[in-house]
Parts: sequence; structure tokens; C-alpha cells
Amino acid sequence: MKLDLTALRPLNVQRAREGFKCYDNQPLTYWTTALAGEVGELCNMIKKMQRVEKGGIDGGSSYTAKDINKEMLKEEIGGIAIYLDLLASLLDINLEEAIIDTFNSKSEKYGFTQFIK
Repeated sequence: MKLDLTALRPLNVQRAREGFKCYDNQPLTYWTTALAGEVGELCNMIKKMQRVEKGGIDGGSSYTAKDINKEMLKEEIGGIAIYLDLLASLLDINLEEAIIDTFNSKSEKYGFTQFIK
């Protein structure tokens, strides 16, 4: 299955409004905090994995490094993308355009040859 960010947007907004009962009835800080929370969860998982890799203890909250698997990491990364799309929609920013424009401007700035066309 291929993801089309343009097709995701209306479904994502509809699910937020109808399913979760929150979208434009929440302040932007709700969505930035949600996004930061997902990023934080991913960072915490990676921190635990690397701590154990370097000989540290495998302890902590409700799960340990040995519990972390690719599916858990994938879920956090997916959550980041979903919240980022909702935040972008509230700011009237096309996420696909933002990614393409930023990628290409950084390639141009640093003299890289990789551009999204």
C-alpha cells in the first residue's frame, strides 16, 4: 500500500473530529504537545536500546529495552506523521509541499544533487 499525503489529510481530519472529538476545538498547543509526546516516546525507546547496547541497565518505566521491537518503533513514527499532518492542516500548510520545498531548498543550499521533482 502506498501513502498519498493528500488523501490522508481529509481522512485524518475526519477521524480526529468524529472519532476523537477534537480538531479545531483544541488550541494549537494541544497538537504541538501531542506531536512532542510521540517524538518523546520514540526518543525514549531509542535511548533505552542504546543504553543497554553500551552496557547500561535495562530498566525504566512500563517496558524495557528487550521489550522494544520494530513494530513499537513503527507505531511511534506513524503517530508522529499523523499528528504532524493534523498540525499542518490547522496551520493551512500542505505537508507534501512543505517536505518537497524544504528538501529541495536544503539540497540547493548545500550543493547536493538530490531533488524531489
